[in-house]
Amino acid sequence: MDSEHVWNARACAAPAWDTADGKALYFAGACDKLVLSKGCGTWGQSDIFGKAGGRTMQRFTRWKAFAQRRGVKPAIAAAFWLLLWTFLDARLPGVLFAGPLRTAKSLLTLLGTETCWRSLAGTLGQIAAGFLLAFSVGLALGALCYRMQWLRTLLLPVVQGMKSVPVACFVIVALIWTPSSRIAVLLSAFVVFPITYQSVLSGLSAVDRGLLEMAQVFRMPFLRRLRFLYIPQVAPFVLSSCRVSVGMCWKAGIAGEIIGLPRFSVGEQLYLAKLYLNTGDLFAWTLLIVAVSICMERLVLWAVDRARVWLEDAYGCHF
Repeated sequence: MDSEHVWNARACAAPAWDTADGKALYFAGACDKLVLSKGCGTWGQSDIFGKAGGRTMQRFTRWKAFAQRRGVKPAIAAAFWLLLWTFLDARLPGVLFAGPLRTAKSLLTLLGTETCWRSLAGTLGQIAAGFLLAFSVGLALGALCYRMQWLRTLLLPVVQGMKSVPVACFVIVALIWTPSSRIAVLLSAFVVFPITYQSVLSGLSAVDRGLLEMAQVFRMPFLRRLRFLYIPQVAPFVLSSCRVSVGMCWKAGIAGEIIGLPRFSVGEQLYLAKLYLNTGDLFAWTLLIVAVSICMERLVLWAVDRARVWLEDAYGCHF
């Protein structure tokens, strides 16, 4: 085997097949060449597969390269679901299902009304207030329970119950204690608090005990310990909990509004659309909920990324 064929054979990532006369065939990674290892030179696709097969392989290679471009796969997936949506609209009765065109018309009509924007603003304000409230309380109680074992034991049944009780069950009970206009705040806090509380406890428990003992021996001030030991360890856990909880509190808040029916809320508009069998508005409100949820998650992820960069620069966190 000469040097050129040895180099070609080693460059191939695919396995080899032995032919009847003892010559080994190697497929190159992109299927552009088929190399014979014993002095027979390099064969192209048209030599091995024929002209039609070579053209087919070239088309397949070009299509594969096109599919690897950024944004192509999500576009294909979106086109598939849009076609499926249109197909179902043609098969199902209009009172039960709304197609893309009907949903788009209803969405444009909704966006031109004051009720739509007032309902979105009311729901967003309630859920944001619940998120911030639960996040702050979770941070404080998580830090306190790390220092006070008796408090952690006292809160354990409450936290476990908040993680286990279904949201619908909690809404029904909560409507006895609070007016329906505050149900989204309560539901958002109910979902976010245990996630934040547990993340703070996990982060503080993961601090290196050896470093804490060294800080105690050298009598490091509490603020320096907080900056160089606790914050770098807890920050990744807390920021990860933000990513998870923002979408969950949005869904839980709207679910509570559908049951409690507060005035000028997204949940009320969904219930009215269902009550009057206005399927177009129902699908339009669903699209609005999905769009707002995506925007909220992107906003929180942007804030988390900014916080991560700031923590890496200020405290040496790396995550």
